[in-house]
Amino acid sequence: MSQILHIVRNAVTHDSRVLKETGAILKRFPERNLVIAGFHDQGYAEQELIGNRQVYRWRLKTRPLPKDLFSQAIKFFEWRYRLVSAHMKEPLQVIHNHDLEPLPIAVKLKKLTGAKLIYDAHELETERNGSRGLRKKLSSWTEKKYIDHVDHIITVSPSIRDWYKRQYPNKPVSLVRNIPNSSCASTSPFPLRETLEIHNDALLFLYLGGLTKGRGVEAILDGFEHSDVPHHVLFMGSGPLTEQVKAYSRRCARIHYRTPVPPSDVLTIAQGADIGLCHTEDTCLNHRYCLPNKLFECLLSGLPVLASDLPDQAQIVRDHQAGWVISPRASELTRFLVNLDARTARELRFGLRDRVSDLRWDNEAKVLIGVYEQLLA
Repeated sequence: MSQILHIVRNAVTHDSRVLKETGAILKRFPERNLVIAGFHDQGYAEQELIGNRQVYRWRLKTRPLPKDLFSQAIKFFEWRYRLVSAHMKEPLQVIHNHDLEPLPIAVKLKKLTGAKLIYDAHELETERNGSRGLRKKLSSWTEKKYIDHVDHIITVSPSIRDWYKRQYPNKPVSLVRNIPNSSCASTSPFPLRETLEIHNDALLFLYLGGLTKGRGVEAILDGFEHSDVPHHVLFMGSGPLTEQVKAYSRRCARIHYRTPVPPSDVLTIAQGADIGLCHTEDTCLNHRYCLPNKLFECLLSGLPVLASDLPDQAQIVRDHQAGWVISPRASELTRFLVNLDARTARELRFGLRDRVSDLRWDNEAKVLIGVYEQLLA
């Protein structure tokens, strides 16, 4: 049986983009065998079937090594050897490579199998936050070296799409935004406000996703800790700043933390809040051009969004009359929170679902399936 291989850098279970894309592909091509090759994490099986997707989580012996450049290279070569050995003799038709790091592996497998290759850039891969010096040069060199072998590029925002078109004018580039599948949402929202015991005069803001530098986490913490701010914020995510968020939550009753939930539960949980937060900092080109999952997750949950004044996300909020756009500076956030009237904010929710009704995963899936139909023709 012909096979489609997706290569990812995680345990798959919480990767909403990979799950949505592979679900759409299986719906259109049910006769294909779809395999996802990911990394093993504690608590997950090494092999698992997720809705007809065969998931293999590779347990790398070198993974406990530190994250310096030399150790990372050792991990990569083990990963490359094991993936190539496992799939080099399989009847691959399409290799769908997620992010930049596995691209050399995907190119090697393409050469050995003759498969078509999709490069799915979840971010502006060579311009990510914190990428500098030798790491940045290696990222740029890797992408330029292997891009000639790519048959189609897919990415997540209009600005990133346009960047790739300018950078590689001979490569077809498609936009598949990371809009959630709204059919997963329950009609009965989770009672977040009641669970957190929030007074009616206060609003509950919701931060979803990675707790990392550059995403406004520290500015949000400082803003909600301000004594003149009556509103609450709930963080649902994980990352390097998790312990900092927990520390703030222990000393400020208006700051809350919960562990992340599976993608299928996000919309149901989010409906119980009042306003979504998308306070990305303008620290790099990738952040400036981003169109993050949480923006769409909040909007499709019926929440207006407080977003940073960055081009793509600001345009979504303004075009759909779906919230507020402010400077990502911490002082601006605090000023906004102090002056925000709860009644005005709640009125913005009326009719919001209708205003964002064009934001549907089905529309994005059509673009993805069009790419596959072209490559498999």
